[in-house]
Parts: sequence; C-alpha cells; structure tokens
Amino acid sequence: MEYIKKPPIERKWLRCPYCGAKTVLFDNTAQCSGVFVKCTRGCKREFEVKIIEGKQVQ
Repeated sequence: MEYIKKPPIERKWLRCPYCGAKTVLFDNTAQCSGVFVKCTRGCKREFEVKIIEGKQVQ
C-alpha cells in the first residue's frame, strides 16, 4: 500500500502592516483575500488580509 505524501506545513504569523504586531496564524498552503481584520495589539487599525501562495502580500 502506497502512502500519499503530505506537503510540509509551516505556520507563519500575519503581521499588521501599520505597527508590525502579530495578528493571525496561517500556514504555507493558505490563499486569502477580501478578509478584513482589526489589529488587536498596537494600533487598533483595520486592514485587509491578502495571502497568495502562502505568503503575506501588502
């Protein structure tokens, strides 16, 4: 019986583009746009989450 290889999962922090605070965890297989998050630590600003091919885009 053959096993299916799983991609290596690497978790990263999404950082606020204004103050640099860590806000949300995502992995390297994530795809996201059109989601708005409020910074809960430093500046309290709202920003759009854009993740393409597992990397944060600003």
